[in-house]
Amino acid sequence: MRTKLMRLGVITLVAVAAACATNPATGKRQLMLVSEAEEIQMGRQADADVRKTMGVYGDQALQQYVTSVGMRLARASHRPNLPWTFTVVDEPVVNAFALPGGFIYITRGILPYLRDESELAAVLGHEVGHVDARHGASQMSKQQIAGLGLAVGSVLAPKYGTAFGVAGSGLGLVFLKFGREAELEADRLGTTYASANNWDPAGMPGLLSTLDHIDSASGSSRGVPGWAMTHPPAADRVVKVQESVAAARTPSSTVTNRAGLESHLDGVVYGDSREKGVIRNGEFVHPVLRFGVKFPQGWEIANSDDAVMAQPAGDDSAGIMLQVVSGATSDLRATANESMSKSGFTAGDGAPRTVNGMPAYVGQYVGTIQQTQVAATAGFIRHGIRDDVYRILGLAPASRAAAIDAPAMATIQSFRQLSLQEADSIQNNHVTFYSVRAGDTWASIAQSAGGKASAATTAIMNGATADARVPAAGTRVRVVR
Repeated sequence: MRTKLMRLGVITLVAVAAACATNPATGKRQLMLVSEAEEIQMGRQADADVRKTMGVYGDQALQQYVTSVGMRLARASHRPNLPWTFTVVDEPVVNAFALPGGFIYITRGILPYLRDESELAAVLGHEVGHVDARHGASQMSKQQIAGLGLAVGSVLAPKYGTAFGVAGSGLGLVFLKFGREAELEADRLGTTYASANNWDPAGMPGLLSTLDHIDSASGSSRGVPGWAMTHPPAADRVVKVQESVAAARTPSSTVTNRAGLESHLDGVVYGDSREKGVIRNGEFVHPVLRFGVKFPQGWEIANSDDAVMAQPAGDDSAGIMLQVVSGATSDLRATANESMSKSGFTAGDGAPRTVNGMPAYVGQYVGTIQQTQVAATAGFIRHGIRDDVYRILGLAPASRAAAIDAPAMATIQSFRQLSLQEADSIQNNHVTFYSVRAGDTWASIAQSAGGKASAATTAIMNGATADARVPAAGTRVRVVR
């Protein structure tokens, strides 16, 4: 037996050695079981999941601007012939990420915190660096050697998500974890690409310093992970990247172009958007579809184009989902049972009800997901404004059925229709500009704009901290209104 195991070990080592390839960005040998064609194919498939789940931000001029900056960086990379794309996704969290094959994303939420175009080039260049050095493909290769599957971020696709068509498995590529060395390498490569296009390479440490301030001051406003969850601490990298800045700097690499960036920031939506639904006073409300629903207090909420999902903090074994039912008929009981049957659930007790004046059907169901017996409390509510049927599902292992029933029922019973007046009163917050007055503080500036962002947030958006002095009177600063 020992001899056989030794032979297997030798075979494995030979296979791994044969799978080593030269890193195109560094020239170093690295483990690689994924070809470039496979890398592009996986990235393209996952790109469809990202666009469906997060949504593309609907500002064409901004999209074109970000693409123009990104493509200049891509052309300076070691893999300029990849099918590079650069997309602003409609997410309020502060983040940027890359998929293998050249698919780069930046959230609208990070844009107000970038001080100038050199910092935009830094964040995009960092992600180009990850693709250029094949960090994602290398990480997948290591997982394959270890016999591990590609994990999907649970905050976007909780344990039961795929059973109800929520979030494709390609989203696991978004949240691949890179080690410290890979992050530093991406910092170095991004700094080099930016400098090659004459952007000031100091944009990278400036970006990292701002991200460090954000990490300290605030968290994610939605369920999608932010920068602090998908990247190592920014403060740890600020000092290290200075070496790359010094090495990359050239006499011509001085462009910052603050005005160019800010011309595209005016009017950018800040925080949750009314088109995708917002959380106000502990309630998820969708002013366009005109409904509101309260999930259990303290639960984490993730909102995608497929569904709204909530789960207890740190616990993905239970959850509540809200979705629109496709193919609903006038018979709510039949609609409910058919909908649940398609996801592998068998109907138990159930009865028609009325929820805040709307016809509904509530039932108990049992099924098996990922080899686990699952209990579901499901409510199907006909919303009168558009005649849509909404499905609210409380899901938990069968052993915890009693624990999920009460919060699920409370969520079902909270579903309500918004009046036209209330829906119209819920408007997006936007980034705009304010002229500093004599005697202003960051607190007074934030309050003058309506208090939609805190003094600390307002300061960070302008490259400062809340205890720092504000710029001189007459200076134009960013605010949220």
